[in-house]
Amino acid sequence: MRFVALVLAGAVLTAQAQRPQLSAEQAAAHTTAAYLGDWTPAPLADLSPAAPDFIVRPGESVQAAIDKVPAEGSRRWIIQIQPGTYRGPLCIKDKAPLALVGAPLDAAAVVLVDNRFSGKAKGENEPAHPCWPELGKTTIGTSGSTSMLVQSNDVQLLHLTVANDAMDAGRHGGAFPAEVGENGGAQAVALTLTGDRIQLENVRLLGHQDTLYVKRAKPDAPARQLIRHSLIAGDVDFIFGAATLVIEQSTILTRANRRKPGQGGIVLAPSTPPGLKQGFLVTHSRIVGEPGINPGATALGRAWDAGVKAGTWTAGVSPDGMAVVRDSDLGAHVGPWSASTSRRPPDASRLTEFNNRQP
Repeated sequence: MRFVALVLAGAVLTAQAQRPQLSAEQAAAHTTAAYLGDWTPAPLADLSPAAPDFIVRPGESVQAAIDKVPAEGSRRWIIQIQPGTYRGPLCIKDKAPLALVGAPLDAAAVVLVDNRFSGKAKGENEPAHPCWPELGKTTIGTSGSTSMLVQSNDVQLLHLTVANDAMDAGRHGGAFPAEVGENGGAQAVALTLTGDRIQLENVRLLGHQDTLYVKRAKPDAPARQLIRHSLIAGDVDFIFGAATLVIEQSTILTRANRRKPGQGGIVLAPSTPPGLKQGFLVTHSRIVGEPGINPGATALGRAWDAGVKAGTWTAGVSPDGMAVVRDSDLGAHVGPWSASTSRRPPDASRLTEFNNRQP
């Protein structure tokens, strides 16, 4: 047993040695305050001073309440969602500052869920999602698979769960959809964020491949998104996109059993626009794995060279994913960073760490 422990410890130390480390001076540029810039996050929506603008009860439509929020306005509108499961796609698009508030005592009590996935067939004139039609295509696609899509600034999601359960049956011993395989079709987004000054507090984001998609409306548009005291769960590239994303004091969970036994996956997949110095920051958090994942079998991340074919990445033109993981606890399942999606080696990407702990 002592020999096995030494082998596992050696594997972890090797993985750490293969991951670039920042100096203290370099790490000083990668803090929550630096990434948020001139944005001071707004106070979180509070249900105690006055009644919320809308209350959604089980059997009622969350989307109907969202649709009643005006397109513009100076104050924050509040929708309270009472405990229950609410199934179907949700779209928050071009709305006034808005907060969706679930159950402060238990984020699992309010579940917003759908089950579409990238490879699912659809008619060419059938919209993939209320926020993302994808007309002219015969499959849902990754963007169209999302359970909730936020295309507004100043949105708060508090004390609730957003999930995509399209792959759950296969993970628990049942059959995966016929359109799904190891080479594609399984992308199933739980939440997509496109906007600036977005706050998530005490949320659970549950999926498998591509759980959380963080985007920019345009390459030069601000897109600061802050997630605190939350859980994000998935397996492959399950936190991905081009936004400036801060994950703080949260748990990032790699799920097992969807892929081959022992396989982990990939946690982070930033697609930062070229020239931007701030992509993903994970700080004071825990990156853990479910039982059944081999030590070192999960890549901490890879650069998502979106739209770039293998061998054609061009400096200053192509996306250049950037991520820093610092002051966090990493499980033994975490191994080195991986090559980018266009096959750039990890040491050619902007993927670094500082002051992490790994048992």
